[in-house]
Amino acid sequence: MAKFEYQAQDKKGMTYKGTVTAETEAAVRLKLREHGLYTTAINKKKEQYRLIFKDRIKTEDIVIFTERLSVLINAGLPIIRSLQTIGKQTENRTLKNVIYGLRLELEGGATFSEALSKQHKVFSDLYVNLVKAGETGGVMDQMLMKISEYLNKDSALRQNIKRAFTYPVIVVSVAIMVVTFLVIFIVPVFAKTYQSMRLSLPLPTLFLIGMSKFVANFWWLILTIIFLFLLGYNLIKKSDRGSLAIDNLKLKTPVFGSLNCKVVISRFIHTLGLLVASGVPIMEALGVAREVSNNKVMDNIIDKVKVRVRDGGKISELLLQEQLFSPMVVQMVAVGEEAGVLDKMLEKSANLLERDVDDAVQKLIAYLEPALTFLLAIIIGFIALAIYLPMFDLISSITR
Repeated sequence: MAKFEYQAQDKKGMTYKGTVTAETEAAVRLKLREHGLYTTAINKKKEQYRLIFKDRIKTEDIVIFTERLSVLINAGLPIIRSLQTIGKQTENRTLKNVIYGLRLELEGGATFSEALSKQHKVFSDLYVNLVKAGETGGVMDQMLMKISEYLNKDSALRQNIKRAFTYPVIVVSVAIMVVTFLVIFIVPVFAKTYQSMRLSLPLPTLFLIGMSKFVANFWWLILTIIFLFLLGYNLIKKSDRGSLAIDNLKLKTPVFGSLNCKVVISRFIHTLGLLVASGVPIMEALGVAREVSNNKVMDNIIDKVKVRVRDGGKISELLLQEQLFSPMVVQMVAVGEEAGVLDKMLEKSANLLERDVDDAVQKLIAYLEPALTFLLAIIIGFIALAIYLPMFDLISSITR
């Protein structure tokens, strides 16, 4: 069996693109013909490049798809018919093609989790494993609703983080643009004026004029340094040691480090709790939680936890040795293990951590807004003072 990329049209002329598993191209054509589609192109699949910007699938699209599928399955509709119904209502063309590909896989005899795993760029390992657990337990509709709730919470968490970083980025960007404009276009005009008047310039003005000349003469050097920095950062991030160092720095950076730490722990605890509550074996649950952690430091901790659990130890014993986890989280996990309610204690811990993240974001924004505004005012004020200080001296000497 091989994977084929196809392009086909229906009787109305609507174009469909997707992937299908079959033995030969003839089998692909036959399978598509059974669904009223006429093949226009077939190629053996090499790599997927279907998710382009204008039709990219957002988390919100997956949440809506999951919620609709849960409702339809709960209403008693077969999963293939449910997918067909959702596909007709989906406006995103990329997701529409993905849903159609899922239908073809199911009609070819694959389970829903197997069909999802073949769309790994759209559905994460967490999604696939939870669906697999739902299939095993016969509670697919309930599991899909849990997945949509998880995705909504994770999306809200990401939005909170974006909110915390958006204001500093905007202020810094505005400061850079304003300073660059003043240094390149305004300062040289005043510099020529002062030079023609042969004024004795104060130190702030000399510094500003010197910076203006440096930017004008060596702008290419500045851009080269920025380019090399970004290139070096990307190269370091691609290596295991470099990525670990960067992720470790993110957790220890002043101001933002504490917030990043809470986010990483919250995502790990929430994911692990959901998987354990869904009946996924603990070792497999830890493996999936590692995939979604998005932090090398946490990956290493999870690897240690897996070794400890495999050897018969407890998760809390390992977490107690890691400074990343707060005593409260460690104690709640320990209580859950001792009482046999690990999933519930993980869920409670995740809820507490999410509230901590919300509070941390609010406090961070409350501190950063006035601090960055004050910093911007100081920078602009210094430039204005350096520009007009010679004029004040000139006016003062004339009035004497």
